[in-house]
Amino acid sequence: MLSLAESQKRLYEKLCSDLGETIIGFLQDRNVHEIMLNPNGELWIDSSERGQIHAGYLSVGQSTSILNSIAGIHGLIVSALHPRLETDLPYFSPMKGERFTGAVPPIVSSPCFTIRKRCEMVMTLDDYVQSQRMTLGQANVLRQLIHTRKNILVCGGPGSGKTTLTNALIDEAVKTDSQQRFLILEDVPELQCKARNSVAMLTSESVSMRDLLHAAMRMRPDRILIGEVRGREALDLLKAWNTGCPGGVCTVHANGAEEAIQRLIDLSMEAGLSQPPWSLLQHTVDAVAAVVRRQHQKGFVGEIVSIKGRSDEKILLEILG
Repeated sequence: MLSLAESQKRLYEKLCSDLGETIIGFLQDRNVHEIMLNPNGELWIDSSERGQIHAGYLSVGQSTSILNSIAGIHGLIVSALHPRLETDLPYFSPMKGERFTGAVPPIVSSPCFTIRKRCEMVMTLDDYVQSQRMTLGQANVLRQLIHTRKNILVCGGPGSGKTTLTNALIDEAVKTDSQQRFLILEDVPELQCKARNSVAMLTSESVSMRDLLHAAMRMRPDRILIGEVRGREALDLLKAWNTGCPGGVCTVHANGAEEAIQRLIDLSMEAGLSQPPWSLLQHTVDAVAAVVRRQHQKGFVGEIVSIKGRSDEKILLEILG
């Protein structure tokens, strides 16, 4: 009879076989950050060097085996009754816990999935300037915000480079004071922090981002860093940043700074507020940095603004860099 470790190893080896040499190669390629299979069997990758390119084909049989193997490793089922699969790849061989999102009929015409890799290389603010993804003035503004422990909201659309910029800001914060205690809260591990005094926590089926925020406040943080706010935990974030934990960074899905501010307000209202927490937000969020894609490249800083106030329900912004 196989031991638990031997059984698990066989499941991992089967998944490697199902993925095949092509996908395994992309998992090992540091320039590839997303691997995408469409229902028509076309395999695409998103590369930091070449953007999105067509990379081959997978049969229905192979894609189905991949989905079933990943589901089986996590004790899950993917079927017509459970057509969505959101989980992580295991830590085994070339796999390093990458985010996996898959779907099967009837919500799609044929099996498909997206594998999002954790960025292995941290760009610094100097790298952003050298690659012309931000101006020197913008870099100086961000450095000043980090050095003076201001709270920064990073916004952008899917795949725009929010996490990459957040990692650059974390890198700058650690350089500023490596003795600070960093609390990193995420749904999936994407943020990178080189500080020796840091704690990384992940949500689970039974632990929400709100739970993590409440726990973090009792763990003596100097800075609270959040991968992304998506729900009513936005209000908890604002309260945490406003009660002795300045210098935080967080991301939110939005196409621009004004939209990001409104989204944070809308998410906060999900906590059951009777009125939008404008005053709390204005006194808590010190700057909003918006990132955009340009053709196949991501991570261009479009604007950095602060909140001046409101006039006739319109958000008034001031450009910082």
